[in-house]
Amino acid sequence: MKKYKTGLVLGRFQTFHKGHEYIINKALEICDKVLVFIGSSDKSGTIENPFSYELREKLIKKIYGNEIVENKLIISPLADLGAGNVTKWGDYLFCEAEKILGKVDCIVYGEESKCKSWFSEKIKKSVNFIVISRDDIKINASTLREHMRKNDFESWKKFVNEKNWGEFGKMREILIKIQR
Repeated sequence: MKKYKTGLVLGRFQTFHKGHEYIINKALEICDKVLVFIGSSDKSGTIENPFSYELREKLIKKIYGNEIVENKLIISPLADLGAGNVTKWGDYLFCEAEKILGKVDCIVYGEESKCKSWFSEKIKKSVNFIVISRDDIKINASTLREHMRKNDFESWKKFVNEKNWGEFGKMREILIKIQR
């Protein structure tokens, strides 16, 4: 039995990289079951949200296939609410997670300073917030998208799981179309 029964990880994963993977792995270490919400699931084809939900889901499934089969990891879309980073958005996120997991024991995230401000006091008291240091893997999706735009596969692949290297060309093509 792990420390927590259920955990939640949220990200846009534009694109999925080793930093995201590190956070999910930490959540799997401490939780029996982890829900990964792919945020902005209803957005794609823009500079900030270039990749579809389906592509982002595919990238995660390539890495976590066994955990999904064993029902340790659930991947689900989370559409934007349009409320911004306010408690209304946090309550929406938490409510959607409870529909899937029942009780949410913890939220695992990577040092997002404003994360706790997204939630009402009631939620803050009912869930554990587990912060994972970003110092271990210093990367962000914006930098990776820039590597793709420049066709710099060597720099990009340092921060992306080998199982997803074959998606570089397809993702680069999507980014180039958006830039035009």
